[in-house]
Order: sequence, then structure tokens, then C-alpha cells
Amino acid sequence: MRKHIEAYFNTENDAESARAELQKLSMENDLVEAIPEETRLTGIVPVLNQSQSAGVPDFNDFIDPDKNVSKDENQDVDHLTHLLHFDVKGDDYNEALAILKTHNGHMDQDEIK
Repeated sequence: MRKHIEAYFNTENDAESARAELQKLSMENDLVEAIPEETRLTGIVPVLNQSQSAGVPDFNDFIDPDKNVSKDENQDVDHLTHLLHFDVKGDDYNEALAILKTHNGHMDQDEIK
């Protein structure tokens, strides 16, 4: 089963770098596009805290925006300029999220819980 992922980035370079690294996974329908300036990105948070033994990501204790995300991290959302969206095989989902994290990706908080 494939999962659709949308990740937001501060620059086109960040999005394209993440896309290039994601090529090692079974990724399909990938596209990087600019986000219109007037778009409001409320509910978008950094892909963070993957604290699980043996390097296996655990996304169960994600972000409560009122509690764990600092004001500086929330301000970054206003500067997101590009969107990368793609489909990935379910087995590769956690690895895809780990790659997005290393490239400072942001996602809708409802998609990463």
C-alpha cells in the first residue's frame, strides 16, 4: 500500500535535495512546486523528534503546537516556499520521514501523528 506525503521547505534547494535522497526509496508521482505567497500554512510543523532505539523513527509522541514548538519554529512556517509531494511504499514511510527531517521538512501535524 502506498502513502501520500506532502512536505514543505524553506527553499527550493531543500525540497530538491530531499527529493534526490528519497529516490533510493520506492517513490512515485514526485513533484516540487512553489507555494503561492498568499497561502496560509497553519498547522504545519517541523518533522522532529524521532527518538527510538536502533535508529527506528517513532512518530507517536509528536508535536503539540502549543507546548513543544518554540516561537522561532512557528515563525519558520511563514517562510516556507516550496512543497514536495510524493507517494511512497508503506514499508518506506518512516524512512521517508527521517529523510524529510534531515532536510528541514515541515508537514501538516495531522499527517504525522
